[in-house]
Amino acid sequence: MGLSNASGDLSTEVEVDAFRCLFPLRFYEKHLLESIRPDARPLGRARETTIALGAVASANGSALAKIGSTTMLAAIKMEVMTPSLETPDEGCIAIDFHMPPICSPIVRPGRPAEGAPVVAKQFSGMINLKELSLVSGKAAWMAYLDIYCLDADGALFDTALLSAVAAFSHCLAF
Repeated sequence: MGLSNASGDLSTEVEVDAFRCLFPLRFYEKHLLESIRPDARPLGRARETTIALGAVASANGSALAKIGSTTMLAAIKMEVMTPSLETPDEGCIAIDFHMPPICSPIVRPGRPAEGAPVVAKQFSGMINLKELSLVSGKAAWMAYLDIYCLDADGALFDTALLSAVAAFSHCLAF
């Protein structure tokens, strides 16, 4: 009896997924009419959010952030550099955003995910590089920020931002 119920649940899930793919507008309209999201949350309820600091022991700062099922890991390595002559009172940040094929069925092996360059570009404008200066013209921080998407289920930018900010706060805690 449990087996037939399990296969029934599976066929229902496949039917719902097929309906969503074939008729996305009707799928979302049906949910809106019922005031419920496709993941069964009421429209006004946010996804559950969690943060774990210090997820990578070898990094200067790191954090694992989850919003719903979307999971991101951010890790920061810091090193002292000599600032450039053009910007003697600024540090530097290098941002890499990784979306491996394991994080989502829409990410294909061998090519970068479409969202990866967008996320990296958005972050680069959010950091005040003057705050990374140690001694003007002599020393500044070079920060290497790597963000890994472990599970992509919506709210990608929000989760990536949360993991990066948490990793920087963990870095500053030392």
